[in-house]
Amino acid sequence: MNNRRATIIQAPPLLVGRVEAARALGISDSTVELLVRQGELPPPRQISKGRTGWPWRELQEFAESRPVSTMLPGPGRQQG
Repeated sequence: MNNRRATIIQAPPLLVGRVEAARALGISDSTVELLVRQGELPPPRQISKGRTGWPWRELQEFAESRPVSTMLPGPGRQQG
């Protein structure tokens, strides 16, 4: 009998596509594209011939670099 136990390693994805990047940041796909064009969000990386994505670490760094908001969530605004 095999007494080995499976080890489960949970880690964020290495690269995510535009839709996943937008969801992770809480913004729309078009806002992701706008932020890239404006030079605020790093451009995606080439994964394969027809696929690009953002390194998860760069999305985290972008999010952490955003200024602290003075606007509190209110009616019509989404929280967290």
